[in-house]
Amino acid sequence: MTTPTTVEVTRPDKLLWPALEITKQRYVDYLRSVSDRMLPWLRDRPLTLVRAPDGIGGETYYQKDTPRYAPSWIKTVTLPAPSAKRDVAYTVCNDASTLAWLGNQAALEFHPAPVRRDQLWKPDQLTVDLDPPDDAFDAAVEAALLVLEVTDDLGLQTLVKTTGGKGLHVVMPIRRDVSPEQLRQAAVRLTEIVQERRPDLVTAEFRKADRGGKVMLDPSRNSTGATVVAPYSPRARDDATVSFPVVPEELRSIDPSAFTVSTVADLLDRPGPKRWREAERQPAQRLPRELLR
Repeated sequence: MTTPTTVEVTRPDKLLWPALEITKQRYVDYLRSVSDRMLPWLRDRPLTLVRAPDGIGGETYYQKDTPRYAPSWIKTVTLPAPSAKRDVAYTVCNDASTLAWLGNQAALEFHPAPVRRDQLWKPDQLTVDLDPPDDAFDAAVEAALLVLEVTDDLGLQTLVKTTGGKGLHVVMPIRRDVSPEQLRQAAVRLTEIVQERRPDLVTAEFRKADRGGKVMLDPSRNSTGATVVAPYSPRARDDATVSFPVVPEELRSIDPSAFTVSTVADLLDRPGPKRWREAERQPAQRLPRELLR
């Protein structure tokens, strides 16, 4: 079936973010406004969604399997889901109509895998997830600048975005010439190098009680089956914040709460979105040998 050019929004006045009076129609309009920026980072990737059919304040849940009622033009890719212990038909979002349809289903978060469906065993992104203590965004910024110092020393080109929460993501598009195991190994080694430079600032401890007030770098974001929230994806939070592209030079001056479903459409001329747009056209890079030892 041919993909339609328009998608009907059912119950358009339904409030998805009641406190902010963001209706389903406004939300789908937001997705349409950022679709050309967001879709390159979703294209051909198995997609895990966070849905909130009754809006923020109602039940939210992760969805991996594409529902049986999905129209036939919705693309999928089937692969094993370790958590579900079965094969799952993940949705693949390659066009604005699919994005709008998912928005109409009240999918509020988009979490793509770091692989594409033509080579599911060949990851093409390495992500450093920085999780600061007690909403201390300034600590996440200092840790991110340290990560960028290390990646620069390794000759890696990087992209930065807010998580839509209290943290930051440093993302490295890579050539599809490593296995999932090698990706995980590289993420662990990168974390070790960063930690060696500033053990007072960063940690790899997963349990918050063991972090000692430090910023956690989470290499598990690069494990088989892991996902990372997409740029321009909202988060299922009361304030409708969005994971927004930024550049290193502005990290110390930004307020991550300023990037929301209501504001981002007017912020696409900022340096971060421009930098991520340029990255779409740049050749992928090899992981350095230092990270694969």
